[in-house]
Amino acid sequence: MRETPPPGSVPSTEDRIVHASLALISEYGLGGVTMSQVADAAGVARQTLYNHYQDIDSIVAATIKQHNSESIHRLEISLQIAESPIDRLEQMVRHFASIGVHAHHSVDLRGALAVELRAGLDEYQDVVESHISAIIVEGQRTKDFRSDLSVEIDTVLIRSLLGGVQDLAASSPERAAQIATAGTHTILAALS
Repeated sequence: MRETPPPGSVPSTEDRIVHASLALISEYGLGGVTMSQVADAAGVARQTLYNHYQDIDSIVAATIKQHNSESIHRLEISLQIAESPIDRLEQMVRHFASIGVHAHHSVDLRGALAVELRAGLDEYQDVVESHISAIIVEGQRTKDFRSDLSVEIDTVLIRSLLGGVQDLAASSPERAAQIATAGTHTILAALS
């Protein structure tokens, strides 16, 4: 996993390209990003860009992979510091509200991607759902959550609720904290 460089260090050319692409995709959507824009935003010559990536799809694939890797890393760190299944669930809701605020995943991103690029999003979803399942199982074990929950079904339902938190935070970033709190209450009410 390629990490964001520490403060004060010089990011690699690939990191600059990926982070510039992410900013452009967030601002203009997938259809509005060109190789020229990426080169300009990353501060590299177009030839340098083509030396690293053959086309915009390869840049998008690298961008999705990097963003997902960073997002999963941040989520896993926040889950590690949480002491209980309820705390982990709250951290997960806050994570999704934060993603919404930063608007890195637009609602129609998946539909705009080529089939082979969707695998990067699927990988992220699989990791998220694995964490949700583990939280449910642990919550049932500790009796924080109801014993009659279906881990398989409730994982998908909670993932959908987290998507709603993300979408609301994207449309109303100034209310992200309130949305995260309400999302946590709603999900906990469904599980307890």
